[in-house]
Amino acid sequence: MKFNTLLIILVVVMVGMTAVNMFMAFNNRLDIDTLSSISYYTYDYEGRATLDIETEILFKKPNQMTQFLEQYDKPKQEQLADFQESITKFAESFKRLMTVEDFQSTATVLSNNRVKVVEYAVIAGFSAVEDGVVNTDMGDMEFNLVGVQSSLTLRVPSDANVLSVEPQPSNTVGGSVFIWTDTGKTPFPKIRFSR
Repeated sequence: MKFNTLLIILVVVMVGMTAVNMFMAFNNRLDIDTLSSISYYTYDYEGRATLDIETEILFKKPNQMTQFLEQYDKPKQEQLADFQESITKFAESFKRLMTVEDFQSTATVLSNNRVKVVEYAVIAGFSAVEDGVVNTDMGDMEFNLVGVQSSLTLRVPSDANVLSVEPQPSNTVGGSVFIWTDTGKTPFPKIRFSR
């Protein structure tokens, strides 16, 4: 069974990504609730993004939790290779090359059906760059941010010239940090910026 936690977490909060759908197809249904999800995406001028995601998941079927945790027994290189494979498939819909430069993943069992997952990934090509303008657009994808314990933060370089931000963030810090909290179904933020 191949699936990656980061993509699962992304899909748990996003609607439309492929990894959870693939997992559900191969393993009946992944029956979970997301209790909290805090996501940070940090972008550079070359299209690289650093993703820091912390999510707490409630498994309605405890046996699925056991299967989910099995991936943490794999060697780091195998986890990285599996994640790269998933990212490559995911990137096909954007017609660009995405390369995983780093990937770290930990899971902590909180109870017999609750897991806290902490993910870190650096992905080159995660955003598009054209004529010096970086665009974080992810097409039709949406985040489902429900409750104060779910948030999405996008950071651009502090000296960036921000050209546009859609949709309107819940909060902006210093003109380079954009935060969406408890906004329900929200399109993945499209931030366009340049040097």
